[in-house]
Amino acid sequence: MSNILKYFNTRNSYELSFFREGDPLALNYFKIIRIFMVAPGAWPADVFGEKLSLLVRVHRALMPYHTSVIVIGELYYLYIHKEELDFLNMGHMIIFTFLAVLIAINETVDKISYYYTIFVALLVTTAMINFNIVPLFNNVTNVLIYKTENFTLEFALYYKYPGFDPLDYFTSTTIYNVYLSYNCSIMVSGIDLILFLIIFQIIGHVYILRYNLENFPSPKIKVVFKLKEILKHKGNEDISSEMFDAEENRAVRLKLQECIEHHKLIIGFTDELSELFGPILAINYFFHLVCCSLLLLECSEGGAWIRYGPLTVVIYGQLIQMSVIFEMLGSETEKLPDSAYFLPWECMDTSNRRTACIMLHKMQYKISLKALGLAAVGVSTMTGILKTTFSYYAFLQTRDEWEIRKTF
Repeated sequence: MSNILKYFNTRNSYELSFFREGDPLALNYFKIIRIFMVAPGAWPADVFGEKLSLLVRVHRALMPYHTSVIVIGELYYLYIHKEELDFLNMGHMIIFTFLAVLIAINETVDKISYYYTIFVALLVTTAMINFNIVPLFNNVTNVLIYKTENFTLEFALYYKYPGFDPLDYFTSTTIYNVYLSYNCSIMVSGIDLILFLIIFQIIGHVYILRYNLENFPSPKIKVVFKLKEILKHKGNEDISSEMFDAEENRAVRLKLQECIEHHKLIIGFTDELSELFGPILAINYFFHLVCCSLLLLECSEGGAWIRYGPLTVVIYGQLIQMSVIFEMLGSETEKLPDSAYFLPWECMDTSNRRTACIMLHKMQYKISLKALGLAAVGVSTMTGILKTTFSYYAFLQTRDEWEIRKTF
């Protein structure tokens, strides 16, 4: 993570129109991200020399361990109650066991990043509140208002251990579940938010590189050639051509080197990003493949959409945003060869033409992120997952209806 955030501190000449002067961490959306992510430990405070309170340091150190303990508790709960849980409740447990596992493993551009950060923060907060408030509302309604007999208290998360029953510690367990939901929402959506913002920055660099290529300086003077001297004939026709002189060719050489270094920076950083986030992307896609159909099934049951609706929007939105943003990166880099061909290569000397040719060759390759270095992340992958998700959902609905008929 430290290498990635150092990228935002780059101050090369080709980035001056992209970054504001001063510290990038002063940007509004970085402030919001820090507030959300510093406590769970997703914010690299050590890299920036920030001092954290003892409570936050202890929390960051213990979170991977108690999250793993919760996974064990959820699996034990599934094992103990496997005969009692119906298919929908089993789906609920599978979804949030996967979420817990995921946690354990796991000026234009600025405006876009800021509004996108606000949008994700509001969506995640809404999903977290709805998911915890629905069981609390059901408990208050049935126990305190209607005094329903034989009503079993509901929790946002279910887990169990030998000798420990959450029903015996209802208040503390409910508060702890809110705390776990906060960690889950930040670690699942927060890391993706950081990744998406980084992709926005890379796309911004691609725009700058394309602008520099398409607005390359032209020769200042025209060179006149006499056909009589070149072709050795009696005519007096002259032709003129724009050509860089010796001094301009030296400036062109430096400009080409700058563009090449910029392109190498984009490729190198994207490779580092793939290496760091590749396993996370693969796990994310596997998570979506398994849980998206279960979320649709849960939402289809009566009023359950109030509880699962915002969560489903977050999970599906995460899949769509991730795929579309990565596809945008690939599509923008595919335009680089056309921008490189805009160069006035015909006006350069032989050495600079060779350099421009090499650069044009290097820009033929599409820049993209890959999950585990194998599967390219993009719209085609998202389409395949969505098709599979709806197929599984139709199958699970059919199975659920068949089980209902069997009971009669």
